[in-house]
Amino acid sequence: MTVRVLFLGEGTSDSGIADHISAIAADRGVEAAVTSPELDRIKDVGHALSDKLAKIRELGGQYELVAVHRDADAVGRDLRLKEIEAAIREHMPQVVHVPVIPVRMTEAWLLVDEEAIRRVAGNPNGRCRLTLPPLKRVESVADPKSELKRLLATASELSGRRLERFNRRFSENRRQLLQRLDAGGPVAKLPSWQAFVHDVENGLRRLGH
Repeated sequence: MTVRVLFLGEGTSDSGIADHISAIAADRGVEAAVTSPELDRIKDVGHALSDKLAKIRELGGQYELVAVHRDADAVGRDLRLKEIEAAIREHMPQVVHVPVIPVRMTEAWLLVDEEAIRRVAGNPNGRCRLTLPPLKRVESVADPKSELKRLLATASELSGRRLERFNRRFSENRRQLLQRLDAGGPVAKLPSWQAFVHDVENGLRRLGH
């Protein structure tokens, strides 16, 4: 049986997480049909999770599993869990939910693969030195988004207007990095990634898989 999964990210560049949810399900022998609606294209939908869930319910979407992505930012995982649980309880209490909560920001997951950063920067054979944070400290980087922007710009080896144009494509570059993230690579050692995988697997178990 195919499990219908709704993925709600914080933005369109988070859609790569949906691919990883499908892969985790496939590893357990489960076919997952993951829908990642671009709700920000609908004018009357607010940014709050409750607003998004209310619109999904209004549109008549039917799902067995809801995966909700929220960065921990400065408030931490526990508060994000409570926010997600409260919104699900209000709008989709009958649906199993899965939290997706990177430490601080999703960009922390993308700071672990130098080769991928060089490829997405369009300069896979570049020789400039990239100083990635040590794996054991990557989840404590104060501003992983700024760090990722810096690394991509350095890896591109561009300058002037070409660099300005490249920097404006950050959201797309971020989306590509997330899609290409090697789930069996260094990211698998990060506690927040391990929690993500565990939560998806637990959600599937609750559905009987």
